[in-house]
Amino acid sequence: MSGIFDFLHRLLGRDRNTPSTRTATTAHVAPAPLAGVGQSQPTHFVQAAAPAAAAGSTENAVGKSGFICRELILDRQQQIAGHAFDLPRKLRQRLQATHADTETNAATTLQRAYGDALLRSLSQLDLHELLGKRLAFVHLSAAALGHPLIEQLPAQNTVLMLSLADSPPVSAAALQAHIDALRQRGLRHGWLLRKQTLVAQQALLTLASQADHVQFQTADFDGVEIKTLIKLLNDNRPTNLPRLQLTADGLASFDEFNLCFQSGFDFFQGDFISRRDNWHPPKSDINRLLVIKLLNLLRSDTELNLIAPQLTSDPVLSFKLLRYLNSAAMGLQTPVATMDKALVILGRSRFYRWLSLLLFDVKAPGYRERVLIEQALTRAFFLETLAGQGQLPRDGDELFLLGLFSMLDLLIGQPLISILDQAHLPQPVHEALLGKSGPYRNALNLAIAAEAPHADDLEASSRVCGLDARCVTQGSIAALAKAREIAALSEH
Repeated sequence: MSGIFDFLHRLLGRDRNTPSTRTATTAHVAPAPLAGVGQSQPTHFVQAAAPAAAAGSTENAVGKSGFICRELILDRQQQIAGHAFDLPRKLRQRLQATHADTETNAATTLQRAYGDALLRSLSQLDLHELLGKRLAFVHLSAAALGHPLIEQLPAQNTVLMLSLADSPPVSAAALQAHIDALRQRGLRHGWLLRKQTLVAQQALLTLASQADHVQFQTADFDGVEIKTLIKLLNDNRPTNLPRLQLTADGLASFDEFNLCFQSGFDFFQGDFISRRDNWHPPKSDINRLLVIKLLNLLRSDTELNLIAPQLTSDPVLSFKLLRYLNSAAMGLQTPVATMDKALVILGRSRFYRWLSLLLFDVKAPGYRERVLIEQALTRAFFLETLAGQGQLPRDGDELFLLGLFSMLDLLIGQPLISILDQAHLPQPVHEALLGKSGPYRNALNLAIAAEAPHADDLEASSRVCGLDARCVTQGSIAALAKAREIAALSEH
């Protein structure tokens, strides 16, 4: 393998914008190489270390923060395939800064504290139940392997994404032992590839070629480097293993997504997923103006027998309501055939909820529409779940509408103020959507912070609302599960 490593140094060790003499300097400050697989070397991989003063303060900060952030991941069908789970970016940056100034044992302790905080937050959730068939990509340092809470993660849909980027040198033999134990449990694992780490930790290429997943930090490489690395990984992959799954991370635009798609990547993540460049409101079979009119009639306490004829006049709404009521999930023994009976069975509150969700019905959605719909639904369910907790308002229905309508302008293609003039929402919801400060606006700010991939403002927003990390995390993931179910139903 020495020839391959020499080639990697030539391929990845250069700086595109400066003379090659820079490479030696970079290598000098990089972490020490990881021991080659199979080499005999003393290991401190699972040895507990007493943290230094700087390490202790950071470990306390990590331990006290139970906030986690998640990022959407798409597959080749441009469907939401899973979520990447990590600690907030600011906390990671503090940890990395402290790692640079600490000795090996203290740095290892910090990395374990980081992994412990993330695993403790995730262990409180039933990820398999909440995510369904979606994957949970859990980002950990290699130093966190062997943590007992890993045993509590569901093997069905968990992928441990491991990194050596900020990890102290560890014994490859100990590392391989942990990976073998993961495989015996049925847990999948992968490696994050960054240019500096590949050059400095030479055994990473071998480890990655034997993994289930590999994630490229695409900003670190050009197209030639990516193609070359993929070929090296496949050429060195044991023949008894299934095909390596490739994730492209850090994609900023659809053009970058398309390039990685053409290169054969399986999963995609980055800012491109939520960007609205050249956004056009999606088409829908639903008459949204009629839906808003019906919502207003319900809010004004109009009798259901007066609302039913207006619903009957729209065949699409009538069909969707009857299909919903007569579905196996409703469990009715006798099918419903008329709007009058349908509204009586459904009731005012559930009919209002059903109509609100129908505003997000989209014809032939692409990935941007799917993400937008799921994001709006997650906001709505998240706020409803937290109603009455901390300093949040008690009315769950109003908080649900607050989250739902906060993104309706993007879906309909009208200014939000125009939609609100038609919708006649409750006054505190109306005012919060227009930016007026108060408990409802604080709630919306919290929902927005909770869905950000880096969660930089989540801790501050939670403090304003009087909520702790566990409450916010559980509410966020539970809302995500409900949104996933509703979004899936809308596509059938």
